[in-house]
Amino acid sequence: MNCKKSTFALFTAIAFLTSAFATSCTKSPPAPKTYTEDEFILAGFWAPYEITEEGFEKYKNCGLNTVQFTNHSRDASAAEVWAASDPVLSKTRYYLGSELTKQSLEMCRKTGLKAILDDNGAHFDTGDTPYSTRESYEEYRDIIVGMHVADEPSALKMPEYCTPSRVADFKQTYGDLPFLVNLLPNPAPIEAYGNVSYSEYLQAYADTVLKSFPENPVVSVDYYPYHKAQEKYNKDRVNCTQAETSWLECYYEVSSLALEYDATLHFYIQSAESNEFVKTLYEEDMRHQLYVGLCFGGTRFTYYCYSVPGFYRENATSVQNPMYTACLVDANNQPTHLYDYVKEINAEIQAFASAFKSYKFVRCMASYLEDYYSERFSSSLYTLSTYNELDFSDRRFVKNIDAEYNCLIGCFEREEDEAYMVVGYDYWSADETQTVTVTLKNDATHLAVYGGEGFTGEPTVVEAKDGKCTLRIKGGEGKFIVPLTA
Repeated sequence: MNCKKSTFALFTAIAFLTSAFATSCTKSPPAPKTYTEDEFILAGFWAPYEITEEGFEKYKNCGLNTVQFTNHSRDASAAEVWAASDPVLSKTRYYLGSELTKQSLEMCRKTGLKAILDDNGAHFDTGDTPYSTRESYEEYRDIIVGMHVADEPSALKMPEYCTPSRVADFKQTYGDLPFLVNLLPNPAPIEAYGNVSYSEYLQAYADTVLKSFPENPVVSVDYYPYHKAQEKYNKDRVNCTQAETSWLECYYEVSSLALEYDATLHFYIQSAESNEFVKTLYEEDMRHQLYVGLCFGGTRFTYYCYSVPGFYRENATSVQNPMYTACLVDANNQPTHLYDYVKEINAEIQAFASAFKSYKFVRCMASYLEDYYSERFSSSLYTLSTYNELDFSDRRFVKNIDAEYNCLIGCFEREEDEAYMVVGYDYWSADETQTVTVTLKNDATHLAVYGGEGFTGEPTVVEAKDGKCTLRIKGGEGKFIVPLTA
């Protein structure tokens, strides 16, 4: 017997078995889940100045995919146009049957944009004219994603939009097209609600709009949160802003209403500078608004504004008498710094829209500092916490999410698994990020992490160490996380 050959064969066999055993014990991390392709509805209030291919491509280049047909025309800014003949109105006003509406729909088709129609009840008196007797735009139905009916009506006004004959006529003409009535936010004067409480105001909306259109309901509100200078927290940038404490309370109430009626949630985003609330906006302000909206389950967003409205003064255009110093474009139709901010943020949130929209919103909770004397204490989170204790007992794969500073936690689920939106609800001017620790349970071993500043679409898979995964999140930034099982 050849001992050398036998010894070599023995070592070869041992090496092979050792390699096979090691391979069987070393598992690759689980792959991120796959999702059906989808996207957020992203629009700009006040349509592009010019109904041209160049104007609509500029709008689209900002990451906006839907044109909201809100009246904006340099010609229509002159006071005398209100009393002008119908042919002038048709060219300068959005309403069902106007030349402007038809031209804009054609340009949406040409440039690959969706459209939200405006029946113009707030701007052009159509009375009780049935929808079925006006232009219905059948050839564009595949790109129309809503009918804007009213902006911030009182509770007393809402029933007028939803009489049995009007509802039946709308459905006969447009089927289950979303019937969009935008709500007042919660800090408005009680007279604006119709001398009822905010909860009664929302109930009036539910009893009229939501119960009349259960096939494809949408809840919409436009709360602009930045009302206070933030000099205390950022001495070098005195125009930085601090969110109002009622912002989250408003979002909590409208998201609860949307959840009850299985409605899509739409939020307006403040994107006008030198408005009645704030002088200057920064990229972090814009990102903060978007991620907080996502945390409450929003999937439709409209920036207020895209182009700059003009004050209505005789013989004055928006260039001569602008309402704001800047929107996404300025009064001269040039992109502003806000345009660049929004372009970047729209790209990063659309990069995980397919994952996000695969899940259903459950609730939003808050992790916050309890020290009233801390500079990072957030009274708005403290208010929210009275409605939602930080409780994961009904969650399948997450035992706890522990934040270093103030943090919002949106819970989402579907039949086979769950997901979370984690948002750093912190003064974004602080240079440091915070650590968020996610403790997994049951069979979850990893997290797929989507979103955040600069996200381009490929999730990061994070392995749990001793059952815990850590994330780094800036103030106003969000991460969408999906627990993965081995």
